[in-house]
Amino acid sequence: MAPPGDAMTIKRKIQTKYKLPTLNWIVLKPNQVKGTIFNELDDDKLHSIIDFNEFEEAFKIGSSLPVSNSEDVDGLIGMGSKRFNKRPELQSLLEHNRLRNIAICRRKLEMPVEEVIRAVNALDLKTFSLENVEILQRMLPTEQEAKAYRDYVSSKKNLELLTEEDRFIHRLSYTERLATKLHVMYYIGNFFDQLHLITPQIQAILSASRSLLASKKLRALLEIVLAFGNYLNSGKRGPAYGFKLQSLDSLMDAKSADRRFCLLHFIVDTINKKMPELSNFNSELHFIEKAATVSLENVMTDVAELSKGMELTRKEFELRKDLKDNKQNTVLKDFLGNAEEKLRRLRIEAKASQDAFVECVEYFGESQTDAHAFFGLFARFTKTYKSVEQENEQRKRLQLAANVQIDAKTSQASRNGNNARRQQEAVITELRSRTQKVQEKKLLPADEVYHGALEDILLGLKSEPYRRADAVRRSQRRRNTSNRLSRNLEDLDTSF
Repeated sequence: MAPPGDAMTIKRKIQTKYKLPTLNWIVLKPNQVKGTIFNELDDDKLHSIIDFNEFEEAFKIGSSLPVSNSEDVDGLIGMGSKRFNKRPELQSLLEHNRLRNIAICRRKLEMPVEEVIRAVNALDLKTFSLENVEILQRMLPTEQEAKAYRDYVSSKKNLELLTEEDRFIHRLSYTERLATKLHVMYYIGNFFDQLHLITPQIQAILSASRSLLASKKLRALLEIVLAFGNYLNSGKRGPAYGFKLQSLDSLMDAKSADRRFCLLHFIVDTINKKMPELSNFNSELHFIEKAATVSLENVMTDVAELSKGMELTRKEFELRKDLKDNKQNTVLKDFLGNAEEKLRRLRIEAKASQDAFVECVEYFGESQTDAHAFFGLFARFTKTYKSVEQENEQRKRLQLAANVQIDAKTSQASRNGNNARRQQEAVITELRSRTQKVQEKKLLPADEVYHGALEDILLGLKSEPYRRADAVRRSQRRRNTSNRLSRNLEDLDTSF
């Protein structure tokens, strides 16, 4: 019978011959398929067209044995894990994810459970490394798990039916003070590293606090800032007697009229001109940048944790005093003899740094804050101050270069003006000279007047156009010279 109009055809489940890989796709629910193109598709008919046997042969994974159709195969067996497939009859009292994590940790340990327990009881960090201690701490059985194993044993069930991970956790649950021993081992293994990490941070806070309290140059600099601030604001808001350190950041926000520089630029320039000895105020501040990266709250917490760990280690040492195995007690005895005095000095330095920091915060009128925020203000201001100082120097160099260039242009313009004036005077002089020569040539001297001179001039005008006296050609000059010579010869003949 055909299904009703709104009904969907129930697709049959396909049983494959081999185990095939899984496609990680997101499927649509039946009610999401209605009204879509998928509601019109029929993939069952493709089985008569496509050779899926060949497909299985190409994509089969694992063994070629048929997949079991038994419905009591749980998810752990169906995962394809070789370890679980080998022992499908084993049971587990652990939650699935917990069982998987325990299996991963066991592979990292690579040690039998009895050897692990022996190393933990002996606090043997040579055999059982610090990394293994961290791994085992993640495997510690919870109260619920320990109770589940006790109930399992009390019901006289066979432990061999449990997985290796369950038997491992079961054995750990019967180890006395396991968590305490692991904590002591972890503490001993990390103590000196923690000590070397915390000590420089404490010293940085102590040195930075004391240097801020003792710096006279910083005090004078803040005084200058207060003076400039009151000069700007006292007429509008009244005079101020102090300011929060975060106000130092706002010195960059107050701009000049031309917006070319800020208040801090002017303060730095004033200090360099009037009080240059204050320009290196940062030389009196020690470990400011280092202290700005330290959280005193975290440091004090770490010191407190070290103290708690030392107390727990001492209690473990007291519990082991009566043991016949002196080797186990020797480890703790040697450690305590070397570490307790170092921790005592660390606590003293931590208390001193905390007191100096509180005094420093109160001295600068700040509320209680953490070290990294407090010292960060000074570190940031010092860096900004030096940057502004460099900008001022750069501006001066540029201004000096611009002045030199302007002077060079002015000098060049002056030289060019003088040259032009001299050239003009030379031209005028030459013109005057030429004019004078022309005027002199307009009339012939009396000794040059001869009989027929006018006729010669008129004939000359006919033969060539008139030219200025200062532009007479050489040929004309030669002709004039020859005429004068001929005239002089005639005069001589006449006189004879």
